[in-house]
Amino acid sequence: MTAVPPLLAPIYLRRATPNAGPALRSMLARCSAETLRDRFLATTSTASEVDELVELVGDMRSVTAVELYVDTVVRSTQHATVLAWQDDRVLAAGSILPTGEATAEVALIIEDAWQSKGLGSLMVAMLAEVTALTQQEYLCAYLGIGNVRARRLITRFCPQARWLHPDAGVVDVVIPVAAISADALDQHKIDSTGRWSR
Repeated sequence: MTAVPPLLAPIYLRRATPNAGPALRSMLARCSAETLRDRFLATTSTASEVDELVELVGDMRSVTAVELYVDTVVRSTQHATVLAWQDDRVLAAGSILPTGEATAEVALIIEDAWQSKGLGSLMVAMLAEVTALTQQEYLCAYLGIGNVRARRLITRFCPQARWLHPDAGVVDVVIPVAAISADALDQHKIDSTGRWSR
């Protein structure tokens, strides 16, 4: 496994651009099968399809799934995607995709070595601010029922989030943007250069 840069090295948030493609692919290659399954679960409907996607993305023998995701993130004008960078490495990617009137889907992936270190909370805080600026009223997300980390993160930022009945191992959550905790947002400050102040 590639060595992780020091935790004290600065992390910057930047809008995704086509130049970010190689670093984003490298980040996906560093992710475990579980992390990939959690992120891409919503794009599939059966357990076998999920396992197939994880196999494709995880071992990089077929880049079809990776290229589709990377191309969408770095080139789509409909997505608003924020990447967390440390030096020349992408550590996390968070996207917002408008799906209807005043509603947008939110999706997040963080490489394993940086999970449970506050980066997920930082990305959610930034995506919440982007959502407010684009005048979206609701965020929606699709989670595997076993994704406890994501459930806790959403609940911390928005206790009023509405969890829908699970279907085929996936639970939908609707997050009112206006109800996102100001206290939770204030814990994650980003300066004018995009640097994360921890």
